[in-house]
Order: sequence, then C-alpha cells, then structure tokens
Amino acid sequence: MKAYKFLTGLLLSCALAGGAHGASMTQDFDSAWTVSPWDYNGDVAAQQWQYLNYVPWDGTFGTLLSVSITTSVDGNKDVGDVLSYRYALFTGWSPNQYQFFDAASVAAGMSTFSATRSFVSGTDFALSNFLSYLYLPQAYYYFESRTDNTHIIRARTELVYNYAPGELISEPASELLMLIALGVLAIMVRRRMPD
Repeated sequence: MKAYKFLTGLLLSCALAGGAHGASMTQDFDSAWTVSPWDYNGDVAAQQWQYLNYVPWDGTFGTLLSVSITTSVDGNKDVGDVLSYRYALFTGWSPNQYQFFDAASVAAGMSTFSATRSFVSGTDFALSNFLSYLYLPQAYYYFESRTDNTHIIRARTELVYNYAPGELISEPASELLMLIALGVLAIMVRRRMPD
C-alpha cells in the first residue's frame, strides 16, 4: 500500500508541476515576393506590402507577462540600391494605434542581405501596448519592402505572448499524468472498500 501512495504522490506532483509552468502563444507571419518597379499614384518604385490578421491579446487567456517579437529577413537586390522595410502590429487604421512598429534598411553596396531583429516588452516597447486595443476586431500585421529596382525578399516575424504560470489549461503530458494518478487513487480506494 505504501508503494501505491508513493507512486500516486509522485504522479500528482509531476502533473501539477507540469501545469504550473508559464505558457506562451506564438503567431508567425511570412512575407515573400519578387517585385519590380511600378507606378503607385505617381510614386515609381519596387514596392510591395501585405496585411495579415493577428490575434490581439485577450485577458481570458491569463495574465500577460511579456511580449517578444523577432523578425528575420533575407533576399537579393541591386547592389546600388538601398532596401527599406517596415512592419507593424496595429488595430484600426490610425498610426497612433500601433501596438508595435519597426523600420530598417539594407545599405547600398551589397546585393544579398540577411538580418534578424529581436524586441522584448519592457526594454524595447511598453507591455501596455498589448494590454489594450482600439478599433477591434480589425487587427493586422503589416509588412512592406521598397527599393528603386527589382528586389527579392523573404521575411518571417514571430510574435510571442508569454503568460503567468498556472493560468492556462495544462499541457497534454500533465493531463495524462493527472489521469494516471487519479486512476491509481481509484484502485486504492476500491481495494480498501469491503466486498
């Protein structure tokens, strides 16, 4: 009987410990194109942009501890061109409603490029940017690139919400351990019951 009690306690401890870890929610956004110069209302350039929906933070998911954003870009361009790109997470249509915004460029003198940029709330932007939103349900990830001549670009942005520990449904492995522990408890109780 002591072995059953020990096993049950061990399984329950593992299950509860597994469910107590902080959790995260990750969203990925991919942008890739080859673009040549074209006329956009008198503005002639090799430019392209994309809007993708993203899931805003929802308090029912738990307490938001931090947000991290990582963007990797690579591609090719004319050696004499400067390639500029910008990206944002925003709601509605007002520039004042950005939850996050970044812009960067690749200097002339190189034809291939590769770069990774990482940002974390509390250091690079305020966590409060992601705690309240205006103009929902419109929520977009926006990416744009631009050069004078043809360019190829591939970009991937990863948005990660990090939650407080113990506020989400436990992971499947923890749930399995919990079920096993409850099963062992049920067997122990059944054996103790008189026939």
